[in-house]
Amino acid sequence: MKRIRGVVALVLTIGFVTALSPLFVLVRLLLGRRAAAEGLGAWAASVVLRLSGVSVEVRAPVFPLPERRVVYVSNHTSSIDLFVLLSLHLPRAWFFMKRGAWVFPPGALVAVCVGTFFTVPQAYTEKRRKLFAAACEVLRETGDAVYLSPEGTRVLSGGVGPFNKGAFHLAAALGAPMVPLYLEIPRAENPGKSWVMTRTRVIVHVLPEIDTSGWRPETAREHADDVRGIFQAFEAKLAAPNPERAAA
Repeated sequence: MKRIRGVVALVLTIGFVTALSPLFVLVRLLLGRRAAAEGLGAWAASVVLRLSGVSVEVRAPVFPLPERRVVYVSNHTSSIDLFVLLSLHLPRAWFFMKRGAWVFPPGALVAVCVGTFFTVPQAYTEKRRKLFAAACEVLRETGDAVYLSPEGTRVLSGGVGPFNKGAFHLAAALGAPMVPLYLEIPRAENPGKSWVMTRTRVIVHVLPEIDTSGWRPETAREHADDVRGIFQAFEAKLAAPNPERAAA
């Protein structure tokens, strides 16, 4: 029954996003990117999550998050992540997404309207360099925030995958602090690369902000490894026996 419910929710989601995509274009043209992302986008993502029985809890010192230029990064284990992140109303945030998202044109059109930089595979080094340089210019001019997944793809191993350098190069170039988001999804209920979601609870842990004032683009590899260590340490902390957590 859970599988059937998930398939039905997926069909409804496809229809919902397809039907809503022209409205996203209208909102973007008339009210701007932030209205499309933080207004219509956050609402639509919340509807999709409810259709699938997914609830989201945010654990942060301050929420909603303050409006300023930061680089958000998170682990990436599931197809759920896309909707969870959009539902958070991340202030002024643009997003990075794989160019392959255009396999579902209505969804890609929504991504364009909320503000998305579409990436190419790692093998295309020069194209990626130009993309990140262009994104940096946009963010520098607007003063907006941005979200990236340093892992670059959904990691199904149960741990934190290797981090690419892009997010850290961008943070150094912008001089913007980094805000790590750890997305906790029970492994038994995590759809991974499937778009068939099941009823579950996602906890978004907002970790302490990282000062990047001493970072340089040429040392991005070092910063990527350091921040990955922060994620791994937090993941180990979650995995440690905790009677109070089990009771919750």
